[in-house]
Amino acid sequence: MTGTRSLAGRVRVLGGRSPSVVGAGVQLTADLVLTCWHVVDDGTGPDQPGLLVDTPSSPGSPVAAEVTWSRSVGPAGDGDLAVLRCATPLPSTPATLADRGDDEFDVRIVGFPANTPASVLVLARAVGPVDASTGWRQLDRISSATAAIDRGFSGAGVYASDGAVVGMVLARTSVGQQLVGWMLPVGQWPALLPPGLLPAVARRTPRPAPAPLSFAQKMALARLLEEIPVLRHPDSRQLVIQSLPPHISRMVKPFGPLGLDMFGLIRTGLEYEDGIAALYRVLLLTEGSRSTPLRAFRDLAESLGLLTGTEDNR
Repeated sequence: MTGTRSLAGRVRVLGGRSPSVVGAGVQLTADLVLTCWHVVDDGTGPDQPGLLVDTPSSPGSPVAAEVTWSRSVGPAGDGDLAVLRCATPLPSTPATLADRGDDEFDVRIVGFPANTPASVLVLARAVGPVDASTGWRQLDRISSATAAIDRGFSGAGVYASDGAVVGMVLARTSVGQQLVGWMLPVGQWPALLPPGLLPAVARRTPRPAPAPLSFAQKMALARLLEEIPVLRHPDSRQLVIQSLPPHISRMVKPFGPLGLDMFGLIRTGLEYEDGIAALYRVLLLTEGSRSTPLRAFRDLAESLGLLTGTEDNR
């Protein structure tokens, strides 16, 4: 499947006397938006002038908004939340909210860093269990070749591959030379937000495990990988492996010959719930959706239940 999936519920927040983009938000209802308090606080309190929001469907038609509720979160108040009420209903669809628990999976986030001509899409991975002290989930950069969560992403919705919002970007910091972000998972929202504010939250239902693949099916996938140009040369092949999520890439054992490497890549990917999808997304970034051999790999992987048909969508 190709095309652009609409990430419903995306909101851009503008503030200041000459309104400029100050961050992002998640549309909860027709006129309510969830964001971070530090996005809308300019140091003068909640009555700051010029607070506006707009949406991707109507970027040139901002709507006036005001802060109706705010609070700090986290044991030391390191995070903060704010709810905005719009003066008129937004001309867009609210977000679909989903609680995905502690599952590890790839996500998409759209932010608005300063001094960039357009919004920036980040591909990240929600890793590890919810932090016991904060209730937050860590967001790791998938690859050094892609953008990372930085200033301008606060308040942004965190989208799973099916377009559901599974959290909101709350904070970020530098760890060594890497930028690390955290999201407040949707599962934590009902306990923190005012009663009756949230729409229904979809709870995770376990997905049936696909039947184990036969040797012939694994070999068929590996042979299709052999036809993808970026995987045919050892150097570029290694770059693809290094671009996989760390918990997968460190388990790939390249042997050298192309056929063995591709079979090993498939075998390792199958050990993880999102392993083949992660490999496909890396290949999609390097080869592009028009690559004939990549499309052939995608079609077979979909038929075997290894891809959902949403991985091409951004």
